[in-house]
Amino acid sequence: MNINDLLWFKCVADKGSVHRAAAELGISQPALSKAIRRIEVALGLTLFERSARGMLLTQAGAVLHRRALELSDWSAGVAADVSGLKTGDVRILRVGVVPALLHSLLLPAARTLMQQKAARLSIRVQLSDALAQLLENGEIDYAIAAMNDGFANQFSHQVLGLQRSYVVGRKGHPLLKRPFEAAELARQGWVMSPKHILLRQWIDRFLQDTAGIEVRPMVEVDATPTVLAPLLVYTDLLTVLTEDALHSPACRKLRALPVPAPTWDLNIALLWRRTAPFGPLMEEFRTLVTRAARFSGVDAKGP
Repeated sequence: MNINDLLWFKCVADKGSVHRAAAELGISQPALSKAIRRIEVALGLTLFERSARGMLLTQAGAVLHRRALELSDWSAGVAADVSGLKTGDVRILRVGVVPALLHSLLLPAARTLMQQKAARLSIRVQLSDALAQLLENGEIDYAIAAMNDGFANQFSHQVLGLQRSYVVGRKGHPLLKRPFEAAELARQGWVMSPKHILLRQWIDRFLQDTAGIEVRPMVEVDATPTVLAPLLVYTDLLTVLTEDALHSPACRKLRALPVPAPTWDLNIALLWRRTAPFGPLMEEFRTLVTRAARFSGVDAKGP
């Protein structure tokens, strides 16, 4: 089988469409269809089923797709290594991180790595779901993010510890001045992340359970609520922040609400693709991040 045919097959599987894959690869649809057919003839198996939802992998196609992922990672690694030999550059380590863990985990590891003068870093700061997509697409080598069951099944990972999250408001917030019932939290104005974010789902579930209503946020932000700390300081809006974020300079005028306001513990993990080539640079970075976790608010035994 031709390597290009296998890589083209992977693109069709990823895009779910010959049309979209051909546009991505910059080739004609007939040429791409012929490549898929060559593989099917060589294997004596059908790789795709056509449906209203697009090109769906057969069982044989799914097995080949896993191998094609390995080939794609290997090919990218070879290209990067050869390019480094030609230009004198070292390979770039591409890392993604959620905003709340940038200062406590990524930057300490990056500082040590830069002191060695043997690596270059590309850093992407996004929420967990966006990082998972970048990782799946091969656009980053590592992600430092909140863990969930989907990520555990999808990626290789190392749990770094727990990060506690709190309901917070300005330090003069009325609920910090008197006892309150949990149901009162549902009557407050909220700054929340989008619905697909795990912490948002926890907040929604808690407020639904305690007050029996769906709370609509006054402000929805597709980044860490930390960026809206100046708004929180001058209003009675509430949000949820991780312990790292709450202790950051931007949030120094915010306070965690006491019980009955809930807290949540998130598993924080270092994630990488199962098929990724695991060289010395990736191993060194994993060691440095693990070390940073031991000296930060991310505690393997919990806060």
